[in-house]
Amino acid sequence: MNRNYKWLTTAQTFLFTGIWFSAIFNGPTLFAVNKTVVIAADAWCPYNCDEKSQEPGFMIDLAREILGAVGYKVTYHNQPWTDALSDVAAGKIDAVVGAGASEAKNLTLAGVPLGENQTCFYTRQDDLFQYQVGMSLSSRRVGVISGYVYEKSIDKYLLENRADYNLVQIATGDKPLLQNIRKLKARRIDTLIENMVVMDFSMAKYQVEGLRLAGCERPTSLYIAFSPKREDHGRLAEAMNVGVRTMRKNGRLATILARYGLTDWNGSEAQKISK
Repeated sequence: MNRNYKWLTTAQTFLFTGIWFSAIFNGPTLFAVNKTVVIAADAWCPYNCDEKSQEPGFMIDLAREILGAVGYKVTYHNQPWTDALSDVAAGKIDAVVGAGASEAKNLTLAGVPLGENQTCFYTRQDDLFQYQVGMSLSSRRVGVISGYVYEKSIDKYLLENRADYNLVQIATGDKPLLQNIRKLKARRIDTLIENMVVMDFSMAKYQVEGLRLAGCERPTSLYIAFSPKREDHGRLAEAMNVGVRTMRKNGRLATILARYGLTDWNGSEAQKISK
């Protein structure tokens, strides 16, 4: 994993700030708004990590750099995902990161994705189960996370069977994935459903062995979503859109992703820009 992190020079930061202010706040006077943006989510590293970490996740790095360039200060903390979604809708916090489009129906979505989600299935190494798209899970004891949206057929199955502990077990709290990994290794569940990037990162970080990938769903996009209770929610979303496009074009996005051992999820777009 590449840990080299080259910060923008003062001149570069000034240039980007000027470009983004011109693009986002087109006019001589900025309207009076709260200049602090509070982002919350449960730890889902490397998208967003522990709030106390020096590497809080690439989505948080992107939000801080992009919104910082247009005069905002971003603060970030961890809380259970269901609470974060409830709080952002109510205006108690300003944004969540790592949201799927279906989770953000009542929020202001920045339309340029901040990442990609591919829901995958994991078992112990000695379990030969192999998931195929659309397959029934009725023969499995499945571990999932409270409030997460997976894929429509999976969500339907989980909703119908959530009361049956022998079929569906739901983890809660700030670090629910670790709960599910421990359950899987202890044979309390036999199938864990999780994002591939998050699972790979967590298995490497916590030196988890004895588990295997047993199939995946098709990938979908992930976003930052803002509270519609904020007066400037639309401007914040557009700032993120402009910022991600600019950072993809000038290579800054690739630099931030490399901190976490990742490459641009939008490979085709990155290739077009590099030509």
